[in-house]
Amino acid sequence: MNKRQLTSALLCLSLLLLAGCSDQSSNKADASSSSKAKSERLAKESSKKKASESEQQKRDSQSQADSASIEQNEIDADNAFAELEAATQESSSATEDHTTSNSEQQQASSQPSNAELPPFDGTLTDFLNKYGMTPAAYKVQHFGMTPMEALQSTPDILETSGEIQTEGGY
Repeated sequence: MNKRQLTSALLCLSLLLLAGCSDQSSNKADASSSSKAKSERLAKESSKKKASESEQQKRDSQSQADSASIEQNEIDADNAFAELEAATQESSSATEDHTTSNSEQQQASSQPSNAELPPFDGTLTDFLNKYGMTPAAYKVQHFGMTPMEALQSTPDILETSGEIQTEGGY
């Protein structure tokens, strides 16, 4: 081989080696950037997942609080009704001795209807929120009805489950 061919061969070999090294460094850079992008994507997904879990926990907490509030309102209404019923029974037994059949007839003819209840939007929840008691308890307290009369003159849709059960016992 002559000198020229040898120089050309060395030059080609050098170029090939440089091209290979350059290719490896660009592969390393590509691998590094794709690794960085992958870790950023995983971090974003993890952040979204944590946010979603946090929102779900908030919804669950709110749902539990709402359920507890509704249950407490029903318990309070049932307790208020029981107290009113006991007080009404005591007062009615004391006044029964002094009432005449004429006044009983007048009271029976002047039984208040649901139309005489104070204004509300027609739901038990709205009545409880506005007046702090059920329509039956309101009739006992404000119209002087006995609990039995109040329950019988109130539609079931405006009574608590405890009142409906009590009415069945009369």
